[in-house]
Amino acid sequence: MLSINISELIWTFINFFLLLFLLKRFLYTPVSQFMEQRQAKIDAGLEAEREARREAEENREKLSEARAEARAEAAQLVGAAHGEDTRRGAEVIAAAKGEAKAALKTGQADLDALCAKERAALNAGAGDLSAQLAARLLGREE
Repeated sequence: MLSINISELIWTFINFFLLLFLLKRFLYTPVSQFMEQRQAKIDAGLEAEREARREAEENREKLSEARAEARAEAAQLVGAAHGEDTRRGAEVIAAAKGEAKAALKTGQADLDALCAKERAALNAGAGDLSAQLAARLLGREE
């Protein structure tokens, strides 16, 4: 037959609740605290990673902007230098043309003076040459 012993049943309940209390006090609570601390560390690490990625992205964007500004400034400097070179080249060419014109005028004046001198010499000698030519021609016809 089946009989229920009340004292054993009470001791079983007492042991069960005592074991439940001890497990909760010394096992579940420390383990759950440890797990919560671990999860907090993991969450903090993930948040730090997100922050680092965000900062890295901001730095990458700032670097891209700085590169674009540097390229624009370099292009502007190259353009300004090219414009300055073009202006200086035009000045040098204009100065060279002026010098060439002055040299040409001086050369032309020297040539004109030499031509005038040679014409005067030819004109002075033309009379003698004409007289000699006329004498030879007359001397042959006679």
